[in-house]
Amino acid sequence: MTLFQAMQRGALALGTFALVTAGSVALTRALTAEQIATHQLAYQHRQLHEVLPQTMGNIPVTQVIEGTFTLPNPEALGLKSDSQGWWVSDSENSAVILPVLTRQGYNGEIRLLIGIDEQQRISGVRVTQHQETPGLGDDIERSRSDWITRFNGLGLASLPPEDWAVAKDGGHFDAFTGATITPRAVVNAVHEALQYAADTPLPITFKEPGA
Repeated sequence: MTLFQAMQRGALALGTFALVTAGSVALTRALTAEQIATHQLAYQHRQLHEVLPQTMGNIPVTQVIEGTFTLPNPEALGLKSDSQGWWVSDSENSAVILPVLTRQGYNGEIRLLIGIDEQQRISGVRVTQHQETPGLGDDIERSRSDWITRFNGLGLASLPPEDWAVAKDGGHFDAFTGATITPRAVVNAVHEALQYAADTPLPITFKEPGA
């Protein structure tokens, strides 16, 4: 066998190996894509339930999902024009769930779900996607700390406008040790969502606080 023939055979073997590897990866992705999508959907459903008022905790997930509506002026929440929110109600209570996207995170985008009850108070906030640094900015996750629950029960009038900030900026909310940009982004996003709910016509009928 000449050197040229050996090189040809080696190149052919390497090419065959590359094709088989690429095909295996593509097949694996195709087989797991549906399973991944199912897990992501189930995760979103759990998050939707977690931001509802506690009094609405027994509402079936299917009812929550069916309550979608097109968001007016979604750009105010950092979203695209075809974005949707959720309106959920039972015989006694109702709430809206707003998706919010902020690009002010340390490593980029942070996506949230924010529940707001009839009194225009926050019933829950959950981070659904982020790229923040593990061990620092990821304390915005409920599974990592209870920091995100400190918004519960707050409305626009609960704090002066200047207090809707992290303590380092003179505000009400603690930051994390070694991380200020991430909690600052979340506080700003939550405040903007409350302001959006107050200024935007939504399916829910808000009551005066205490009514």
